[in-house]
Amino acid sequence: MVSQSALGRVAVAAQEDAAAAAPRTKLAVKNLTISYGKALALKDVSLEIREHEIFGIIGPANAGKTSFLKAVNRMDMFTTGMRVAGEIHFNGLDTRHLKNVYALRSRIGVVFPLPVGLPMTVYDNVALSPRLRGIKEKAELDVIVQRCLTRAALWDEVKDRLNALGSLLSGGQQQRLTIARALSQEPDLLMLDEFSIAVDPVTTMRIEDVLKELRKEVTIILVTNLVQQARRLADRTAFFLNSECVEIGVTEDLFTGPVKDRRTRDYVEGRFG
Repeated sequence: MVSQSALGRVAVAAQEDAAAAAPRTKLAVKNLTISYGKALALKDVSLEIREHEIFGIIGPANAGKTSFLKAVNRMDMFTTGMRVAGEIHFNGLDTRHLKNVYALRSRIGVVFPLPVGLPMTVYDNVALSPRLRGIKEKAELDVIVQRCLTRAALWDEVKDRLNALGSLLSGGQQQRLTIARALSQEPDLLMLDEFSIAVDPVTTMRIEDVLKELRKEVTIILVTNLVQQARRLADRTAFFLNSECVEIGVTEDLFTGPVKDRRTRDYVEGRFG
């Protein structure tokens, strides 16, 4: 006969195993409110983003999507009139009270809508962050540059012109260069804001394939106006509308399953936006 104490130990072990298997929270946001002067960008948003997931954020223009990313990365410091209230915890740390903001940003890579190639060579674009971390040996930098360009699906196209200016690459190549540069930070979190807005469809699909692979290594927040892109990539998706987070759910459920708010289905099916 099994003792009660033995059963208790089994139950505890099962709970510990379940906890270990559960996805770890990478980013937790609570009651986030963002304003620009009297204009409200986001109101009382609370959500959690899990480790190694692609988390989509969809919604029409001026719904607060980009403001959300700015708040996560403390970019409000550089945005006149932007005010942020609420809690943002990244890897368990309250980012709004961190004194070393630069250390925070070193763990969060950001890719903006339009590719911004730094006025330097392809090689130096990717090697900049490692150098700032104190890596000086060329052999080590060579490995990092090749690895990041490969992960961004760009190495084969630029390996023979690493000393050319990054600004001379095509628009799609420059966008992938910004991804490689973000990856050179070795981030825990990669945030992409409308990455495909200036990229052709073929390059967009290549970058999407890259993101599917990267989810094994980093957590990704994907802000997009293209609802089908969110459907292809995101594990879960949040729908922002009129400064509010209307709904969060498994992405496919927002398209085919029951939704909590009819506006969600109306948006993903293109009835407004």
